[in-house]
Amino acid sequence: MVKIQGGGYGSVFELLDAKSFAALLRRGEKTPEEIAGMSVRLLQLIHSREVQSDILPDMKAVALDWAAFLQSHLPKETAEKLCALISAVPAANNLLHGDYHIKNIMLQDGESLLIDMDTLCHGHPIFELGSMYNAYAGFGLVRPERVEEFMGLPYDTCRQLWRRSLALYLGSQDEKIINETEEKARIIGLTRLMRREILRDGMNREEGRQMIEACRAALEEMVSHTDTLVF
Repeated sequence: MVKIQGGGYGSVFELLDAKSFAALLRRGEKTPEEIAGMSVRLLQLIHSREVQSDILPDMKAVALDWAAFLQSHLPKETAEKLCALISAVPAANNLLHGDYHIKNIMLQDGESLLIDMDTLCHGHPIFELGSMYNAYAGFGLVRPERVEEFMGLPYDTCRQLWRRSLALYLGSQDEKIINETEEKARIIGLTRLMRREILRDGMNREEGRQMIEACRAALEEMVSHTDTLVF
């Protein structure tokens, strides 16, 4: 991503001779610990950058749309509190990738590079963590094999990578802090997943109905005792 003289931003694309972090892990060329460290360092660099609010989509506004869509699919109290929680997340201009996971990070000549930049947006990092949770765990809420099919890696490896990445991002080994932040990310992630499944005609498929119900039950339980999505 480059800044254009006179205002605005653009993306520069090049043909890569590179391997994804997922491929490096799958082939045993890097350990989960190494991949977590490399991906988190890049993620922290991305989030340290600020962009003008009118340049890229605002993920808070997008997430509010997800929650608004679910108003008729969640218990009234849960739906209203979910919207209130997202509304209370502070406005932020932090650069977010929007679809950050190890299939979208490449290694070329020792340098980490991002692909699929069409999801670039801005906002509080909790929205990025929600997307990451889905990639590493959320898609497997009902059927863990969905994560394996998407990532090309065992579900347990993906879960381990997510938890290690979260600990490194937070700079903490405190399980309480990690668990609390993961739950905040799950609320965002499952809000998105539930809407996605409904829009993809999930109500007319057995696995879709199971996913929608699992998201609904989890959101109802988590939202009931959550006071803030900020970490």
